[in-house]
Amino acid sequence: QAESKQAGQSVFRRGLLNRLQQEYQAREQLRARSLQGWVCYVTFICNIFDYLRVNNMPMMALVNPVYDCLFRLAQPDSLSKEEEVDCLVLQLHRVGEQLEKMNRQRMDELFVLIRDGFLLPSGLSSLAQLLLLEIIEFRAAGWKTTPAAHKYYYSEVSD
Repeated sequence: QAESKQAGQSVFRRGLLNRLQQEYQAREQLRARSLQGWVCYVTFICNIFDYLRVNNMPMMALVNPVYDCLFRLAQPDSLSKEEEVDCLVLQLHRVGEQLEKMNRQRMDELFVLIRDGFLLPSGLSSLAQLLLLEIIEFRAAGWKTTPAAHKYYYSEVSD
């Protein structure tokens, strides 16, 4: 019975990864067709990266596709859309530290894009600027929110 369960999990995992790969290969078409569908796909692949383990480690096969999706979200045309900025920041909160451990150079490159997007705000909303600044500080603090940053970003201003 244990073998049957393991075989079933293997079939499910293979099917899931094949479907993720198909969507990944057509990601630009998905983004053009449906921004909401694109954001949902990025959220899903990041969740799979976060939860699916092989020998208690994230799947190496997902590292570059996840990075590629996050890089796409950090492009200037994406940074002008709050939904994509929100997705980028949420996913970096979720998987950024794990991704950095697996490929620090790509994380450094991603944060150059994010920093440039923050510093050159052509069409960037105030919320997008705030979110980008928050994730830059979050990474700089070792993927943790400092008490001062938490107060700054998450406290409501009262009269």
